[in-house]
Amino acid sequence: MTHPALDNRSAASSSAAAAPKRCAGYIVYDPLGQKIGSAGEVFVNREGEPECIRVRVGLFGMKSVLIPVQFVETDEEKRTLALQ
Repeated sequence: MTHPALDNRSAASSSAAAAPKRCAGYIVYDPLGQKIGSAGEVFVNREGEPECIRVRVGLFGMKSVLIPVQFVETDEEKRTLALQ
């Protein structure tokens, strides 16, 4: 499964080595259209395919959650990610 905002892949094996991808900074919305946070790193599997996106949530983005890419729809024009 290829996502346009996630096509810049890295073979990084740890979260510390994972470089931010093109979707870093995208605003993330829930299925109802409410803003829930902003995208950070994209984590890839051993084959270099994107698996999860780290999303900073909460006040000042102090907390983060991992969201599998199969639940995300990308809008590059608006620089947004929407959960499905």
